[in-house]
Amino acid sequence: MAAKKTAETAGEESFEALTAFSPDTFKDGYEKLAKGMNSWADFQKSSVEAMMASAGVFAKGFEKAASTQASFVKEQFEEGVATAKAAATSKSLQEALELQNEFVRTAFEKNLGQASKLAEHWTGVAKEASDPLTKRYGEFVELVQSYRA
Repeated sequence: MAAKKTAETAGEESFEALTAFSPDTFKDGYEKLAKGMNSWADFQKSSVEAMMASAGVFAKGFEKAASTQASFVKEQFEEGVATAKAAATSKSLQEALELQNEFVRTAFEKNLGQASKLAEHWTGVAKEASDPLTKRYGEFVELVQSYRA
């Protein structure tokens, strides 16, 4: 008898669920779906804008790094040429070797300094470029949580 009551109860619940579905509930559901789709479309548009902003920051960072590195290489080349000329006109082999050793030592120090500057630059660029994407991720989490409710 308990099985018969359960079958009857299930049938009644199914019938109530079907009768609760009306044009008004369909309209409400459709409006909710449309609102959600518009919300996602707006979110995607903002996400593309965030990606473009991030790419712009990266491009500017690359441009600045390339310009800085080109200036550094040019300066190092000019110093190398000046050292070679000075060594060629030196009065003794000892003086030429001292000039060359000094050039190598300072060039090494400058290269280490330049590498450090570039590392700091790229760290800053990475942080700045990731900011718009990080914000979008936070907004994505909020949007997903709003649909859970």
